[in-house]
Amino acid sequence: MPKAPVLPAAGEPGDLLTLAITAVEEGECLEGVDFVGQTVTGEDFAELELSGCRFVRCRLTGCFFAAATLRDVIFQDCDLSQCRFTKASLTRCALEDCKVLGADFSGAALRDVVFSRCRLDLANCNAAALRDVAFRDCSMEEAALSGCRVKGLTLERCVLTRVNFFQTPLAGVDLTSCTLTEPVFSASAGELKGAVVDLFQAAQLARRFGVIIKE
Repeated sequence: MPKAPVLPAAGEPGDLLTLAITAVEEGECLEGVDFVGQTVTGEDFAELELSGCRFVRCRLTGCFFAAATLRDVIFQDCDLSQCRFTKASLTRCALEDCKVLGADFSGAALRDVVFSRCRLDLANCNAAALRDVAFRDCSMEEAALSGCRVKGLTLERCVLTRVNFFQTPLAGVDLTSCTLTEPVFSASAGELKGAVVDLFQAAQLARRFGVIIKE
């Protein structure tokens, strides 16, 4: 079970662009700041370090958070579409009611992270390390989760349409509450070994891999 972020009761309000640029230039961590209703698009926040911050109703589309470090950070009702979190580190973070369309988490390390009611269609999580990460009530159509290192992955009530799980082990992952449509696996479907599915899902998967079910 992912651990919840640890945040101050109320952070100081601040301007993201001004504070982030200063923090990166001076090599400092941006701590305990609340960003509310801000729009910042296409900016480069590579290697930015954030701790104990809240983002509420912010539009951060197309921003670069490559190799950034986020600890105890919450995004609520934000638009993070097309953001790049490549090789970033996210620890005890929560994303709630966010648009994360086409965002890139490839090679990132996520630990104790929860995505709730988010749109993650076309998101790229290839080669990410996912430890105690939960996706709940999310749309993940055509998302890519191939080659991931997984420990403690939770998928609950998610739309998993054409999701690419190639070479990502799903042992112990309960998929029964999810809509599982045309997932991508290797030819042997070894990724499914130990995964939990219901009878309907099992029948669909069996037919997909050429198994004939006799009634």
